[in-house]
Amino acid sequence: MADFQELKKELNALTGIRKVVMVAKDGTSLLRHNERTGKLGEYIAFVALTADQLKRHLGFNGPSHIVMEQSSGERILALLGEQFILGLDLDARVSPSIILDRLGPVVDRITL
Repeated sequence: MADFQELKKELNALTGIRKVVMVAKDGTSLLRHNERTGKLGEYIAFVALTADQLKRHLGFNGPSHIVMEQSSGERILALLGEQFILGLDLDARVSPSIILDRLGPVVDRITL
């Protein structure tokens, strides 16, 4: 089982992550790094929870992650864990797939 220390270690090893938020499935903010207003966390929670609710109605298994590209070229990556959502604001030069490959397995193993 992974824990928050392993997640923190992986986050620190990656570059190009501008903001980090962790939100429980009920919308409660669990973690914020470089994100002061709460707007990113609220946005991530809304998008991810809406997608999670739709999957049941549509018979989908996923999504396990969502990538949203901003007009500036920067991206927001949301990883949907079993009990929480990890939201990352990425620089334009960062590949979401590299971040996903490193963090996805850790997020999948964390339980609150």
